[in-house]
Amino acid sequence: MTARQTVTIIDVAHAAGVSKSTAGRALAGASEVSARTREKVARVAAELGYRPNSLARSMITGNTETVGVVVPDLSNRFFAEALQSIARTVRKHGYEVLVSGTEGEPELERRSVETLAAKRVDGVIVAPLDGTDDDHLRRLTEDGTALVLLDRRAPGVERASFVSANNIEASRLALDHLIALGHRDIAIISESRYDPALADATEPSATGLRPSAMRLAGYLQALRAAGIPVRPAHVVHSAYSSAISYDATRTLLRTNPAVTAIYCTDNVLSAGAFAAVQDSGLTCPRDLSLIGFDDHEWATLVRPRLTVVEQPTEAMGVAAAEDLLAAIADPSQPPVTRLLSTHLVVRDSTAPPPTWP
Repeated sequence: MTARQTVTIIDVAHAAGVSKSTAGRALAGASEVSARTREKVARVAAELGYRPNSLARSMITGNTETVGVVVPDLSNRFFAEALQSIARTVRKHGYEVLVSGTEGEPELERRSVETLAAKRVDGVIVAPLDGTDDDHLRRLTEDGTALVLLDRRAPGVERASFVSANNIEASRLALDHLIALGHRDIAIISESRYDPALADATEPSATGLRPSAMRLAGYLQALRAAGIPVRPAHVVHSAYSSAISYDATRTLLRTNPAVTAIYCTDNVLSAGAFAAVQDSGLTCPRDLSLIGFDDHEWATLVRPRLTVVEQPTEAMGVAAAEDLLAAIADPSQPPVTRLLSTHLVVRDSTAPPPTWP
């Protein structure tokens, strides 16, 4: 047999001196086949370079032993780390992962989900881009494919578990720290725009809100709880761009000189705001305190080292994978919501506000 020819289970059975059915059961680890026969068949299969026909097996069992993961940006460290923990978790259970990055394009997300469905994956983990366009996700669950939503909700999808950080709690940790230091003029750099209704949002029930909106809600609620008036001019909108965050922060500092602290709701926004503060002529934290989001490596390399809200990224990936595997094993079980706690890492970029002469 040449190297280019496909080795079949019949070839393995013939070389091992057993029947085709016995060879198949031996390779599957069936207990009714003796350990000696299982070892012999496994050794022969390895020598011949036999690879199981996964397509044929999936037609028999109904499972492909694959799961799909669809995220907006594979270069984003949050999604990259979550993906690693997802892959490690499902591989322990014999599954492999098919990954798609959608580059922030809703149409690419739709195509990715439809392609994974066509490949008959056993389940999909998705970080949705747009909560208003979720027909493709709803169809996935209606067709019986297990679905877990990561970091972002899809309000039109009922049969899907949801895993996220507790984003309201995250912002309250940051604001409570600044308020305890004595700050009262605290600004926020956010992808979401100011909406006073967010002050009444609750994480479990706010199914249509993105993480940035929930973090803004936590900011508003922390100020209200401390009896500090909300100043709309201190809520600064920025697109998901460090360059735009830089410009937004410079404008904030120029037009609102009384601000003594800034909280950023995303790592990318944090990087832009940090650079803007450095270039503003202010000294951090003597003149201005700064809190970022996500504990990425650069936060400890800059000076001052950045105080951050740390997401439990690895734990979120593990939870999403475990919930997906549970839904695959028992499709009748109800979906669950997991909101994982965040952690405030206090470093050098926060201090009491300056005492003006």
